[in-house]
Formats: sequence, structure tokens, C-alpha cells
Amino acid sequence: MTRRSTARLPTALALCCLGALVAVFAGIPEASLLVGPWAVLVVLGLNRSGPVAVEVLVSPEHERVVVGDTVTLDSQVTATGDALVTLTPNPAREFWPTDATAAERSAQSTVELVTSDRTAVVVSELPANEWGAHDVGRLNIEVDLPYGLFRQHGRTAATETVRVHPTASQLRQLLTPWLVRRVAGTHRSAESGTGIEYADLRRYGPGDSVRDINWRVSARTNDLWVSQRHPDRASDVILLVDSFVESGHDVRRIFGLVAEASIALAESHLGATDRVGLIEFGGLVRWVTPGTGRVQLQRLTDALLATGLYRNAADRELPVFSARALPARSFVIAFSPMLDSRFVDAVTAVRARGHDVAVIDCLAEEALQTHQPTTATRLAMRLWLADREMMRDRFAEQGVIMAAWDGSGHLDATLAEIVARRRRAVRIGGP
Repeated sequence: MTRRSTARLPTALALCCLGALVAVFAGIPEASLLVGPWAVLVVLGLNRSGPVAVEVLVSPEHERVVVGDTVTLDSQVTATGDALVTLTPNPAREFWPTDATAAERSAQSTVELVTSDRTAVVVSELPANEWGAHDVGRLNIEVDLPYGLFRQHGRTAATETVRVHPTASQLRQLLTPWLVRRVAGTHRSAESGTGIEYADLRRYGPGDSVRDINWRVSARTNDLWVSQRHPDRASDVILLVDSFVESGHDVRRIFGLVAEASIALAESHLGATDRVGLIEFGGLVRWVTPGTGRVQLQRLTDALLATGLYRNAADRELPVFSARALPARSFVIAFSPMLDSRFVDAVTAVRARGHDVAVIDCLAEEALQTHQPTTATRLAMRLWLADREMMRDRFAEQGVIMAAWDGSGHLDATLAEIVARRRRAVRIGGP
């Protein structure tokens, strides 16, 4: 910690000198009595001006919160001497709202009197306005030494990470994959077997269960007929996340939509006994191996919150997805604003490898708006929108259904649109 004098020290010294000069040269000894308290203050302050070692241990009350909650920090402060300690939270820049003023940040400061014989506990509260993994453990420390002539400044070295999750979305709609695993689950399979939903009738044969006999049809035909049903299967769901940065757009707003939709769908499919994995496709490729259970949801959430955003200028060949990251017969759900051609090519390549693919376009609506559009701007926007429509048509020809979600409506509406389009594609010609 660095020690500096406060404004009180030069003020006290100036008053003492002024009183001495008036008493000596003006012949007014009473002036020395007026500045006597300041002289005593200087003597006592210099006598107690030795540095005070302060130790601060910071621990957040909760390591995981949701956007809109309050992060509570408990700080244990110990000192080798008596001092007035002021703690001001200094979290990562992204943790504060963009419109937060310096006065609002300084209002989070907490002042506590610390003595050498006791440990003080300081409680600080921060608003969690931004999703992500944030460093909130750094605190600015100001120590006012006795009599207020000197002040020490420092900052805590330890870091504490708090993960702020996007607002949870309860989904009623679930995307049904075309390809499933031979594991019991909740998705209807096109095959015939043991299940609930009726599929077809056929004549009774050796090995058929008596339970499958359809007695009504058998009574009308004087022959034994059995009911065939669609078995319920599970699937491997892979969340393909676009972490490229396109200049000119609110990156954190767009990727916030990507993270919110990804976590909501991951929680829904994990609840349906599916195995869910994650692939981050940006300046690098990293993935979370598919798994099940609440622990897997935590792994996926941590990976999304720790996702790095990469500049579009880093144009280089990216590695092909490995078989471990993308198992056979996977259902790939891509989340992207579809602004980077490399991600579009990656979606096409995944579909070409025989995987079932659906795309959720997470381009925020305000990213398409301009304050004062000119004729050239409006024309360029129309051409750009026409190009995106052509891209959707090319995806549809390949069996990839794409729907937009800008965060204004509920995600269920977008999922219902994807489900309806996939059903129409199956009726027309299959996936």
C-alpha cells in the first residue's frame, strides 16, 4: 500500500506557521493560542503516522446468481493498528451497467473502523446486470490513519469469480430430432417397437407379445392382429455456438441471446433424458462432451459464460469437428446471428456429414436499425435482407430449418416455427 498525506496536513502546518508569524512579528501572542490545537494535531498525527498493515479476505455469499440479482460480498478486515478503512468494490468493467456513473459506483463504498484487537466484517452489495463470469474480488482500499493527516491506498490482490447466469426461460416446446439413439427417452422414433404412440397394424407372428394383440380388429377379421407402436428414444443434442465478432453490432447483446437460448434448450433436453454437448466455434474450436444430468448442465453453463469472443479479422483455417465432439446421429442446434461466412460453411459441412441440423438466428432487432437511414442505406439493407433470405432457402434445400429469435418474444414461438417447418419438410420429401 502507498501512503500519502491528506489535505489536512498542509492546512495544519500553514495555520501553525501563520499563527507563529502573527504572534512574533505582529506582537499578538493570542494568535498562538488560536492555532495551538492545530499544532497539537500535527504533533500527535506525526507521532502516529507509522504504516498500518491491513489484510482483507473477500468471499461472495453466492458463486452463482441470475441477471437482476444482487451479489453480496463479505470482507473480513484485520489491521495491525487503529484505522478507518474504506472499501470500494472494483469488479470487472463488464460487470457494471454501461450507464453507471462514477457517483453510483462510489456509493458502493463502505467505511469501517478497524482496531488491532478485533476483525471487522464489511458487507458490500453489487447489482448483477451483465451475464458472464466476472471477477468481483478486487476491492480498492483506503486507510485513514489516526488524526487524518495520512492516508494509505491499495487494492486487494486475490480474485473471486461470480458467474452471472442469463434469465432462465421455461420452455414448453421441444425440438424432436429425426435421428435418435437406441436408448429409452421421450422422442418418438419412426421405427416400430415398444412404445405408446400407435403406428400400424400387422398380423400376429411368432414371438409377438399377447399384450400387443388388438382384440377389436382380431374379432372383426377372425384372425390375430397386433398393434405396432413408435418407441420413445433419446438423442444426442449438440449446441453449436457462434463466438465470432462482427464489428458494428452490439456483441454482448447478440451473444447474450445465444447464451440464453442455449442454456434454456440444454435444460429442456437434459430433462428429456437426452445427452447434451456443446461446441464453441469462433477463433478456436472447443467443446463439452455430451452428457446427462444436472452436473452436465453446470458444465455447459460454465462453458458458455466463459466463452471468448473473437474478431472477424482472424481469418484462418479452423479444425474439423472431432468425432468425440460430434457423435454419429447427433441433433445439432446452431445458435448464431449468421454474420460470419465461416460459421455458415460449418453448418453446411455438419449437415453434409449426415447430422440433423436446425439453426436459430439470434440477430437482435436493434442491430438492424439505423438512426437516420439514407436512400443508399435502405437499398443496402434490402439487398442484405434478400441475401439472408437466399441463405435460408439454401439451408432449406439441404434440410436445415432456420428461424429467427431476437429476444423480443418467447423462445417457444421460434421453436414452434422450427417444428412446423420440419414437419412440412418431412411431408414434402423427407429430411
